[in-house]
Amino acid sequence: MESVQEIRLARLIDERRSTTILHDNVLAAAEGREDGNGALTESQSEQVAGYRTRMQELDSEISSLTETVESTRRSDTEARRIRALLAADSAIVGADADGNVAYRTFAEYARDEIIAGNSGLGKRIAGMLGAQAVDAARERLLLAKRTPANTLSSDVAGLTPAQHIAQIFQVIDASRPLVQSALRDALERGVLTYPRVDATPVVAVQGSEKTEAGNTGMDISMQTATASVYLGGGDLSWQAVNWSTPNALDLWFRFAAADYALKTEQDAAQVMQHSAFSNNISSPISGTPTFAQLMTAVGAGYAEVYSNSGRLADTIYLAPDRFGFALGLTSDAFTQFIDVNQQGIGPLKVVISRGMDSGVIVVGDSQGLLVAETPGAPVELQVVEPAIGGYEVGIIGAFEAVVVDDGAFAMITTAS
Repeated sequence: MESVQEIRLARLIDERRSTTILHDNVLAAAEGREDGNGALTESQSEQVAGYRTRMQELDSEISSLTETVESTRRSDTEARRIRALLAADSAIVGADADGNVAYRTFAEYARDEIIAGNSGLGKRIAGMLGAQAVDAARERLLLAKRTPANTLSSDVAGLTPAQHIAQIFQVIDASRPLVQSALRDALERGVLTYPRVDATPVVAVQGSEKTEAGNTGMDISMQTATASVYLGGGDLSWQAVNWSTPNALDLWFRFAAADYALKTEQDAAQVMQHSAFSNNISSPISGTPTFAQLMTAVGAGYAEVYSNSGRLADTIYLAPDRFGFALGLTSDAFTQFIDVNQQGIGPLKVVISRGMDSGVIVVGDSQGLLVAETPGAPVELQVVEPAIGGYEVGIIGAFEAVVVDDGAFAMITTAS
């Protein structure tokens, strides 16, 4: 039977092997990059450093525990050898090939127990035999005493089932802050039409009596946009659905809905960014601007939106990496980015969208983006397959995002 030391040593060796594989996989991923550079990214460098630290810790404990296991084995072997030598000259006890000592008969064992004991009978017999006989009996009992059999956790594995935490710890994010901030409408057809004002009447000061002043016609055109249909499907067995914790069917829909949210958020963000890029401010920022440079660019974006559309910008849209950088920028008096997706800088809300390209910041009027979507999207689809004991599942939703006023957004960063 393996000792606790040996069981732990085996587990540490297995962990060392697994950690080495993970470490090598990160290096292989870096070496296999298309650019052929082979340089590690920041996250890969952190992973490699963590794996190497763990390998050093494991090597140290494995080395120390190996010496302990070997020492214990030598000690056990020596103890068996000594017991065998001591028992070799005795006619009452004997030793087997493994060095285990035992009485030759039960009567001899019972006799020594009585002599060495504290009962009245034992004391009387001990008095007749003398102290030397009593000491010999006690030595034989000590020599033959068996080590109690160990019962380890590995021996009762059936009584210690693995603990199962019925919770998914990975991110299932179905948020769409950019879509939620936009002008929304229900999509009832596959094609979205909406009016666009191309020219409006104007009013001017009349130069003299009975002369024309403002005389401009009104021009409104009909715009058309074809919606995109997003669809995802799968097939789950009856067993997977009914024997899983958490429920596999519910989890499938949650993951699919999260991916739908990401894809539609990216769709809306790309539409908004494309329009904003055509209205980039004259001095866009990049890299690591100062607080003053960032605020100057925000102000320039606000002015650009008003100049191009007559709208007053109400929102700053940031890619997650840009918001992470902006969090560290403060004025001398107070932190600027206080309440995400509510009040951010002065009258401007702050919207952080994972759908935006890395490094992008846009200033604009949220009502300049129109989002049309199937009511209740993503719609869950489910069909029972009794012949094969399964569930065919899917989600579907039609989605379209359009900028209704080309001047409603201005990019204040360089294009990504």
